[in-house]
This record gives sequence, structure tokens and C-alpha cells, in this order.
Amino acid sequence: MKFWIIAKKEILDITRDRRTMLMMIVLPLLLVPVLLGTIMKIDSSQREKASENLIKIRFVGKEYAPELYQAFVDMDKVIMLDQVPIDSIGIYLEDKFLDAAISVQENYQRSIDQNSQASVRIEYKGTDSFDYVKEKIEYLLQSSQEKIIVERMKRLNLDRDVVQAYKIEYIDVATKQETLGKIVGGWLPYVFILFGFMGAMYPALDLGSGEKERGTLETILSSPASRLDIVIGKFLVIMFAATVTAFLALAGLTIGISQISDIPPQIMEVVNEMFNVKTLALIMTLVLPVSAFFSATLLALSIYANSFKEAQSIAAPLNIAIVFIAVIGTLPGVELNVFTAMIPILNVSLASKDIFAGTMNPLYMIEVYLSLFGFAAISVVLCARTFNNEKTIFRS
Repeated sequence: MKFWIIAKKEILDITRDRRTMLMMIVLPLLLVPVLLGTIMKIDSSQREKASENLIKIRFVGKEYAPELYQAFVDMDKVIMLDQVPIDSIGIYLEDKFLDAAISVQENYQRSIDQNSQASVRIEYKGTDSFDYVKEKIEYLLQSSQEKIIVERMKRLNLDRDVVQAYKIEYIDVATKQETLGKIVGGWLPYVFILFGFMGAMYPALDLGSGEKERGTLETILSSPASRLDIVIGKFLVIMFAATVTAFLALAGLTIGISQISDIPPQIMEVVNEMFNVKTLALIMTLVLPVSAFFSATLLALSIYANSFKEAQSIAAPLNIAIVFIAVIGTLPGVELNVFTAMIPILNVSLASKDIFAGTMNPLYMIEVYLSLFGFAAISVVLCARTFNNEKTIFRS
């Protein structure tokens, strides 16, 4: 068929383009695992650094709560800065010379002795790394509070159960795969959606507006191939580039995860269960329709544009729109249903989340495929009509 001849010719052209090959192969296969590993390393390093730093605390009213003050003194990696003026605590906290300030009132001990609540005020800057300071202070205060409650119960000759009306037991029936899959599955589509879009964008711009700009489009139009054959041939090449890029991005992601040593063994075990052959095969079936949708849409825009630069200015905002729609899929409560399965990009994000969680609904998945291929078909038809419009093809 003539469109196959067109497709073979265009494939040879894009393989000679270093920029396209870099975007198709090098970036997804190498950049994804490198970025993933770098992020995990930085996160682990920052957490370790935060846990090793000395926590600088100013305790106001230590004479009213000597036991509580001494408990903070005895904590590991805590230094008490008693010399900081009380009226300068806010400035010291703002400038990070202090990590936290703890204040108790004069009636602290009397409130404790009278079985009342003693006020403890904690000032800290919430932008510190991982809220490590807050967590450490909370842990000590909870331990101190538990000790006081136990002493009160003994003094009043009461059982602890008297002040606890309920014995609550929460049982989460969701499996670890469902829990982790809902979290991870919402973000993973970014990888193949964005790389699939980028993999389609450069060939689409080059095979449409790029050829118009170089003046080589007239040569193809003068060939025996019909304009529909030309459009289909170009579309297949762009879809091939987008699919390969998305597949390689998924491969890079899988390689990157397997090479990260900082992931806890329990989570890694669940991740390995999620990234099995069946799950990856289902994810890859989503790559085909979304690549078809991107390819047809970008080719239509590229043919409409008068120059490569104009095509880039039209395609660039689409990248932002894709990110925005994909983010919606990560929001709590947004699930794959009859309505969302019809929305391009969002349906891929939600379907991926269900696949990784193991809660896929076959009917909704069929609707996702039909929706994406349907929109792709509409884009191809519009693209062919644009190609048949002489004013659009040769507009200046």
C-alpha cells in the first residue's frame, strides 16, 4: 500500500534527525532512571541530615516544670539555649538560630497536681526539613503525658479503662498493592504520557510544518500517493515514535526502581508485585491509544501551522494542559467511571491507577480504549481534511 511507502520514507528521515532520536531513545531510557535515583538519593540524604542535626531549644519557665525541662535535656541531639532572651525568641526562630521554643506557665505544676491540664506552648518554624523538630518534641510530650496519666490513675485508684470509653480497632481491608497502587498509579502515568507526547511532538512538527518550511511537502504531494495515504503514512510514523518513546520511558522507570537501594524491603516487595508482566502489559496497551491520540492531534496542528516555530508555539501550551489534566487524576475521590473514561488523558491516568491497584473494571477499560482511539480517528479525519485544503497547505 502507498501509505506504507510514505511511512518507510518518513521513518528513514526521522532516524537521521539526532534531536528526534535523542528525545525518543536517550532521554526516556537514561533520564528517567537517573532522575528517579537522584530524587530518592537526595530525599534519603536530606532525611539523614535532618536526623543528625542538633535541635536547638529555648525552654521558658524551666523553674515551673523542672522534670519536663530535664526530659528535654536528656534527649539525644538536643541542646538547650537558656541564654536566648525571651523577647528575641521570634527573631531567633525566624533566623533559624533556634529550632523551637517551649513555654510553660507558672501554674504548670499546680495544674498537674490538681489533675487539670497544664498549658504547654510550642513555637517552631514549619518549613524545617520533614517536620523532624516537631515530631521529636511531640514524641517526648506524649511520653511525658502518658507517664503523668498513669500516676494520676494510681493516685486516684482508677483503672485506665475508666477514661477510655472506646477500644477502637481499625481494620483496613485494602491490600498493600491497592493502597500503594492508588498512590503510585496516579503519578506513574506522567512518565509515559509526557514522554509519549514529547516523542510524538518532534516528528509531528518536522513531518508537517517542517516540510512546509523546507519546501519538500510539494514533492510528496506530486507523488502518485493520495493525500489520505500521505496523512496515514505520516501518522503511523509519528505514532511509532510516540509508542517507542513511551515504552522506553516505562523501561527506564522499571530499571530505575530496581536499582534504588533506599526503598524499604516491605515496600519493594509490593512494588515488585505491582510491576509484574501482566500489569506492565496492561499499561503498555494504554500507550497505544494515547500515542495514537497525541500523534493525530499534533500532526493536524503541524499541518495547519505555517512554520516549525509557529507549530512549536501552538504545541507548547498543550504540554501544560496535559500536565493539568493528569494532575486531576491524582486527586482523592477522582475515580474511573462512565464519565471520566471518556475524557482523554484523565482516563489514562485513572485507568493506570486502577491497573496498579489491581482494581481494574474491564468495561471502563474498554470505554477508555474506544474513547482514545475515537478521538484519534477524529483527529486523523480532520488532519486529512486540512491536508486537502490548498489554502492551509500553502498558506503564508
